Amino acid sequence: MIAAVVTDLIFASRISAQARAAGLNVQLIRTLGALDELLTHASPDLLIVDLNAQGIDPMVAIARTRKCAKLPRICAYFSHVQHELADEAHKLGADEVLPRSRFVNQLRSLFAAYGKTDSPRQGT
Repeated sequence: MIAAVVTDLIFASRISAQARAAGLNVQLIRTLGALDELLTHASPDLLIVDLNAQGIDPMVAIARTRKCAKLPRICAYFSHVQHELADEAHKLGADEVLPRSRFVNQLRSLFAAYGKTDSPRQGT
């Protein structure tokens, strides 16, 4: 399962579309309560975190996720001029922190690791 702490509708749509192309579903998380609920009842394989998400503290989301019994991979992205956010995310346990443009360019390969290899839409 893929989960994403993303409040920007354009990026949420972009992430969801790339996930569908890889044969995956993404659960969008917009509140810390929803994240807590997810982490209580499921074990995501990957958590994507927008470090500029509004209405949810992305650093708290990373820290809470790192306390899970089954640790998912955490991939965070940020505006290329906000290096202090990237450093903080790394310190809290994000496995990978990318500038937003690089994250977008790597979405397909990121999801390929979790996608269904027999998906007819893969590679599109």
